[in-house]
Amino acid sequence: RVHFDVAHDAEGCFVTDQGKNNCYDYATDILTNTFAQPGRGSGVCRKTARPCVPNTCDAVRKAAESDGLVWHGNALPDALPAAGHYVSLHIWPQSNFHWLRMDADKFWSHKPGGSPVRNVDNSGRLINDPARADVSPWSNHCGYMLALPSNLTLY
Repeated sequence: RVHFDVAHDAEGCFVTDQGKNNCYDYATDILTNTFAQPGRGSGVCRKTARPCVPNTCDAVRKAAESDGLVWHGNALPDALPAAGHYVSLHIWPQSNFHWLRMDADKFWSHKPGGSPVRNVDNSGRLINDPARADVSPWSNHCGYMLALPSNLTLY
C-alpha cells in the first residue's frame, strides 16, 4: 500500500529529486529521474520524446496500458485493491496529462510537474474524488487505472 508520507516515500526522493520526477512517477510510485511519459518505458516512442503520445484520454490511457497499468473504469474506486493502488488520469486539453494516486487512507495525492507532492487540490481541499477535485488546468477526467509498480516499465 502507498501512503501519503512524502519524507519517506521512495526514501524521500520525491522531495530530494523533486524536479526530476513528475506526476506519472509519483502516481505509479516509481522514481525514474526522467520525468516519465506514458508509453516511453514500453517503447511506444523514443526515450527522449516528451510527450510520447498525443494528450488525449484515449492515447495516454493506451500508452499507460502499454507500460503495464490496468484500466479500471470511470467509476470512483470505493475500496483499496488487493494489490497495488489506483491512479486517476486527467488531461489538460491540447497541453499535457496529470495523474493522482489513491493512498492507503483512500484519499488522493499528486505531484504537479516538478512541484512538491501534495494531498490537497488547488482549493486546499483533501481529495476524496479526483473527478470532482480542483486540479485545473487538467479539466478532463479520463478514469481510473490500477498500478502494480513491480509490473510497470517507466522511463
